[in-house]
Amino acid sequence: GPDPDAGGGASARRETTVRENPELAQAEQSIVRITRDAFDAHGELGYVEALGEDLLLLAVISDDIWLNGFALVRIGDISELEAPHEHADFVEEALRIREESSPSSSAISLEDIGSAIRTAGRLFPLVVIHREEVEPETCRIGRVQKVTKDSVTLLEIGPDAEWEEEPSNLPLEDITRVDFGGGYEEALALVGGKGPDVPHLKSVT
Repeated sequence: GPDPDAGGGASARRETTVRENPELAQAEQSIVRITRDAFDAHGELGYVEALGEDLLLLAVISDDIWLNGFALVRIGDISELEAPHEHADFVEEALRIREESSPSSSAISLEDIGSAIRTAGRLFPLVVIHREEVEPETCRIGRVQKVTKDSVTLLEIGPDAEWEEEPSNLPLEDITRVDFGGGYEEALALVGGKGPDVPHLKSVT
């Protein structure tokens, strides 16, 4: 396949915000490849749906050029930004011919990671929580039960689409990426159903 590093890109330091990175601000509504060297050397192809002060919402485009849900990443983790992607015209035309369009993401709040998870949990049956600094090889998938200022309560579903009996409490400060609306989560939700009611937890809806 094409070299993901071809075409250069804008380097972003850990403390970079959108205001300090004009290339990032101009990338909104365009097809890009973002690389987060600390976690993912391959990079991620996608369409920049929205930018917050510290968060970027990407409509993920798979290697075989289908839309595959959303990824929310921290801007400070982006080490390289290829914007626009060198094959952006091809990707855009392929998506157009395939009549692929992403579901509306306008209701996702990018104010902070907690708000983003709360709003994604209202729109999608499952979210994928990545804590790549503390659990680099695993992710947690489940139904958002509650979000406080410090943590998210997640009723998890396993790779066999079986629900856990007790929810997990995950500190927001550990969360490096959140995915939702992708094909894998959709398959788990279809097989696993809505999951058990956990009456002592308030739903986010």
